[in-house]
Amino acid sequence: MERAIRRWLGMTLAGLWGVGVAASHDIAAHEYLLHQYAFAVNEARVAHGLPPLKLNAQLCEAAQAYAETLLETGQIQHADAHGRRADYRAMQAGYFYARLGENLAAGQLSWERALEMWLQSPSHRDNLLRDDYRELGVGFSADDTKRYRTTWTQLLGARRHVYPVIINLDAPVADTPDVVVYIHGADEASAMRYRIDGGAWSEWQSPQAWLRCALPAGEGWRTVTVQLRIGNRIYSASDEIYLQGAAVLAQVAGDGDRHDESRARRLEDLSAGVQGATRGEHIIEQPHNAPAHGVGMNALEHILHIMQSCCAAQPHLRTAVEASAQPVRLHRDG
Repeated sequence: MERAIRRWLGMTLAGLWGVGVAASHDIAAHEYLLHQYAFAVNEARVAHGLPPLKLNAQLCEAAQAYAETLLETGQIQHADAHGRRADYRAMQAGYFYARLGENLAAGQLSWERALEMWLQSPSHRDNLLRDDYRELGVGFSADDTKRYRTTWTQLLGARRHVYPVIINLDAPVADTPDVVVYIHGADEASAMRYRIDGGAWSEWQSPQAWLRCALPAGEGWRTVTVQLRIGNRIYSASDEIYLQGAAVLAQVAGDGDRHDESRARRLEDLSAGVQGATRGEHIIEQPHNAPAHGVGMNALEHILHIMQSCCAAQPHLRTAVEASAQPVRLHRDG
């Protein structure tokens, strides 16, 4: 992770763990933050009666690369300098979608503030709170020498015949063996079964979107795998979570064996483009001299507000929904 991101997010990391994190654990810390952000998105969705989303490595790769591009260019637009949009970026990362949406923000000092502004904007809120998304990608970049200083990207997607399962709203860790699992596709299935780690399968049972189960006690990684019978096919998906014991969270985040460093690599600059149709693109600009967080903003937000008051660039939001990559009938969850 670049030095500027560590500088801007240092206080966030300290607040999450209460202990320092070594620089060699930057990749793990980055992934830990992504799950924190996914959890915040899912809290908002569940509060509105919508299913949670599963963090997807390919969407995160595309979102992260574009966050860095936006920060470097200072142009908060859904099309890059070559006219390529979110559909191109997602598919180049290997994500072939049936539904895709993108929200962009710049100038907000924290993910929480960016998410709050998206939820306050009708167009971004509608995009974030669609019931036919299943997966999520998030990206962020920061550099106080750049025009907007921070950029935040969010990709929301769904793939045909992919039904993720999500433990505890995709939180990075669990502090109790009792967890709640959301199962996408349960409303389309005729039967389901599950198992924990490498244990025995449960009996086939009536499908349910929300499943409560108890993980084996003891600190370590735990996996819940679910199989759905939909028509004549069996679909399988799994999710894992770290069940923490007495160890501090910094040790969890520093477990390099569970993290693939290739996720942090940037997308190559490919010459070919994919023309994508877009509908409902909007842009919102925060009024000049408007406080970044109103009453109770923290010291860092206050510093950013001072910068903005001195004619620095203002926070921006943008949103777009891409057309389907292929003419398919979406399987709706809800």
